[in-house]
Order: sequence, then C-alpha cells, then structure tokens
Amino acid sequence: MGIFDFLIDTSKKIYRKEFNQALNKILNLSAAEKDYLNEVFSQDLADGLTEYELRQKISQLEYKTNDPLDYYQVGEVKKKLLEKLEE
Repeated sequence: MGIFDFLIDTSKKIYRKEFNQALNKILNLSAAEKDYLNEVFSQDLADGLTEYELRQKISQLEYKTNDPLDYYQVGEVKKKLLEKLEE
C-alpha cells in the first residue's frame, strides 16, 4: 500500500494536510526537501491536486537558481516522489 493510495479515485484531490502526511511517511526525505516541496506546491495545494495533476507537477520539477536545494537534490526529490506514486 503506497503513501498516495488515497488518490485511487482519480477525481479525489490532495490538499496540504494530506500532502504533508504523505511526505512524513517518506522516511528518506530530509527536512530541507520537505520544506522545498511544501514551498513549491503551496499554491497548488490550496485548491487541491488530482493524482494526474500531482504527477504532472512532480514531473515538471526543475532546479531554479533561487531554490534552497541544488540541482542534484531537486532531481533526487523528484525521483523519490515519482517512485512513491508508483507503489
């Protein structure tokens, strides 16, 4: 059972609370990575994201020069989240 299983109903949306709960279940995410993801997704989570939208947003994660994480770390976060979505 994966951490994003509650999104099995494709019309269901994930909001900030569920997103944070899911992030906390990913043991190999650092506090800095969680903070980064909360910042990146903050506006989108206010209105909620469907599974499709969440996958799309994660796939589009790219390093920006003002990010608190470096290029490699952003790639690793993206990889970790996509792997968890596939479980």
